[in-house]
Amino acid sequence: MRYISLARLREGMVLGSNIYGENFEIIMGEGLVLQSTQIQRLNDLGYPGVYILDPSTDDVVVQDIIPPDLRLATIKAAKDLRILAERMDPKNPRRTNVLPQQKVILSIIEALIENKRRLVDLIDLKPFENYDFYHAANVVVLSLLMGVEMGLSGNQLQDLGMAALLYDLGNIFLPREILYHPGELSPQQFEMVKKHTEMGFEFLKENFAISIDACVGALHHHEHYDGTGYPYGLKKKKISIYGKIIAIADVYDALVSRRPFRAPLYPPEAMKYIQSQSGTKFDPEIVEVLRRLISLYPAGTCVKLSSGVQCMVVQNYVGAPERPRLRLLGSRSSTPLYIDLQNDPAFAHLNVTQILDV
Repeated sequence: MRYISLARLREGMVLGSNIYGENFEIIMGEGLVLQSTQIQRLNDLGYPGVYILDPSTDDVVVQDIIPPDLRLATIKAAKDLRILAERMDPKNPRRTNVLPQQKVILSIIEALIENKRRLVDLIDLKPFENYDFYHAANVVVLSLLMGVEMGLSGNQLQDLGMAALLYDLGNIFLPREILYHPGELSPQQFEMVKKHTEMGFEFLKENFAISIDACVGALHHHEHYDGTGYPYGLKKKKISIYGKIIAIADVYDALVSRRPFRAPLYPPEAMKYIQSQSGTKFDPEIVEVLRRLISLYPAGTCVKLSSGVQCMVVQNYVGAPERPRLRLLGSRSSTPLYIDLQNDPAFAHLNVTQILDV
């Protein structure tokens, strides 16, 4: 299996993973031989690219960090909570049970703990439609992945998961023309946006049966490590640990997502930005946790080495995201030639310099 951008997708290529529609139903299944109308449909939906199957990539296995059905359940949980919140009357608060969503969070925690290879090793396929819910699900998974790696307790992980699922619910109080504004906001518009964290906190506290710590985690997701964030300008340890984790997960996933107004960044570019904000926007210790968990060059992508040769990423290693195992492209040998940057001293001088769209 390999990843290919929509621009390079051609008729006759075989889809390597399911594609979901507006109601999360499978509209194109794994193994489908693509036609021009389906390629256009993928572009209209907003997918940046897809995974395809071909005989030359049988040695590449791309696996999600959690089972696909559990990720889909998380996306649906985010959408269900948004719909529920929009139907509520803020003037008549009631503590709503969120047991179904808590069960989803528990399932994610269990899946991550059982997964001995805790590494984000794929390019996320996220459409324009329902973007907010796909994004929320990714923030949940990334946040819990970091929480597990940091050794948070079971109760802490449950609170972190619910905070990540609900962190941006205050957006329901913002006008759509501001919420989906494609360009830079005016100072007045930005001041309005900044209120969504406090409005969301009050709404969560009054309307959902979750802990106050989870509510505070959602409240703090725009606080910055150096005190330049909002709503309170808190610094370092004054910021909820949940808020600090969610902040990094939120920004990272937004950067690697295709939006109507910009192309997605590849993981190395997104991580470079996150690391550039370490100690200012983000807690340096949590940035380092994320760095260990993200494959900079996901399996199935093509890359260029510092020597100039082109390869396909076959396998990534936990703890060494910048040193994958590669298969040489363009070799005339009938036997595949592999380059293991992590384990073979002969290649210690080589580095990956670029992801290629080939």
